[in-house]
Amino acid sequence: MKTLFIDTHSERLDIAIITDDKIFNKVVTGNRNHSEIAIPTLVEVLNCASLELKDIDQIIVVNGPGSFTGVRIGVTIAKTIAYSLNINIKTITSLEALGVSTSDNFDVIAIRDPKGVYSAIYRENSFKDYTYQSSSAFASFIESNNYKVSENTINDYIKIIDYAKKIELTSPHKVNPLYIKDIEVLK
Repeated sequence: MKTLFIDTHSERLDIAIITDDKIFNKVVTGNRNHSEIAIPTLVEVLNCASLELKDIDQIIVVNGPGSFTGVRIGVTIAKTIAYSLNINIKTITSLEALGVSTSDNFDVIAIRDPKGVYSAIYRENSFKDYTYQSSSAFASFIESNNYKVSENTINDYIKIIDYAKKIELTSPHKVNPLYIKDIEVLK
């Protein structure tokens, strides 16, 4: 099985191809130009793996929460590839991907952005109660519940693939970004 993994939810662009015995990936950080670098990065990873796009069997895409534009770029790329290859997609949230990737013992997985914190409670091997809060509200929430927090930022592709086994395939036409934070232009 050859799996394409796409994560564009943050400043970090993470594209990987996971085969039965190897991982080929490229992570680009500190660059918010995902629209300019995502496809060239994908081509670079495919070339490194000596594969063509038609060789991909499965796509796992991070569908949010995170950067409004970044998430849309990753989801659009995944949908376009899946549609052209006539395959379905598995979606995973950024919080799930980072949560399953960590070895931390935690109650809450959190991702910070400049204005606040995305979080989900991890309970009974499941991520629940997705929220976006200001940093101060999040700190109060954690303190009042005495939760342990993980702020892992590194994807572990093998753990994500294993976790994705329980995720249902979705038609590319039905895959949508997951937004938790209110869209600022609508405020």
